[in-house]
Amino acid sequence: MGEGIRFTKGHGTENDFVLVPDPDGDLDLDARLVARICDRRAGVGGDGLIRVVRTAALGEDVPDSAASEWFMDYRNADGTVAEMCGNGVRVLTAYLLRERLVEPGALAAGLPIGTRDGVKTVRDGGTAGAVDPAWIAVDMGPWRVPGGRDAVAAGHDATVHVPGLEVARPALSVDLGNPHTVVALAEHAELAAVDLTRPPLVEPVPLDGTNVELVVPLDPEDVGGETVGRLRMRVHERGVGETRSCGTGACAAALAARAWAGATGPDRWLVDVPGGTLGVRVSGSRVELAGPAVLVADGVLDPGWVAAG
Repeated sequence: MGEGIRFTKGHGTENDFVLVPDPDGDLDLDARLVARICDRRAGVGGDGLIRVVRTAALGEDVPDSAASEWFMDYRNADGTVAEMCGNGVRVLTAYLLRERLVEPGALAAGLPIGTRDGVKTVRDGGTAGAVDPAWIAVDMGPWRVPGGRDAVAAGHDATVHVPGLEVARPALSVDLGNPHTVVALAEHAELAAVDLTRPPLVEPVPLDGTNVELVVPLDPEDVGGETVGRLRMRVHERGVGETRSCGTGACAAALAARAWAGATGPDRWLVDVPGGTLGVRVSGSRVELAGPAVLVADGVLDPGWVAAG
């Protein structure tokens, strides 16, 4: 029956992933198998699957393919391919370090990781100046507001109907290589009331779908003499549903809140999600995400179970 497929389970602020090592690109992980593996009742369970593969063995054209040895081949829980996952990059990095697939000191100089949104540079939290030095930080690269200056000036460019809220809310679209739509709520009671077992309805309807972030602004804090903004967030990820955290979503939420604040908006943010806290730093047209990465368990998928699919 052959050997089973090895895997590692990990999470970043409880945004959890099944990591499958496939350095030479030998495995055939189709959408159906990925969805079965990510099934929380019949499989291992996860918000997504990360195939750990060398960029040279990926078998597809990706941006800046010569700039990184390792590639994060990320799939959503339903098996669809995704461009980028900020929490996933950190968990993948923790795996590469544990397995000694990169040098122990690689983060000090900056470790390039390939994604479908280009190469992301990963550093340790201390080097990056993260709020918690034990965190791993990722340069998420450039960001943009698709609606441009007009959307920023208006504060919105979309309308979102969220189950659990009686009235549709204005929202701002933010692109970080994957699409996000950010909705500001006035109070914690509204955030608690939303039902994210059903997807929010976004108008105009995004061509490729979108992640929807619901945020409540909190009072800013003083951290080391610097003003740091703070948000509380829940997120509905396309192809997944509600997750305990979303790294690109935390960045999008901070960027939207910063745009809403205008000239007084801080460059550093803490974003509280159900699974913990993430840090976001904005530097001009680029944004950096920092947070924990935890490897939980290792296992082997039974070959009979894999073949039965």
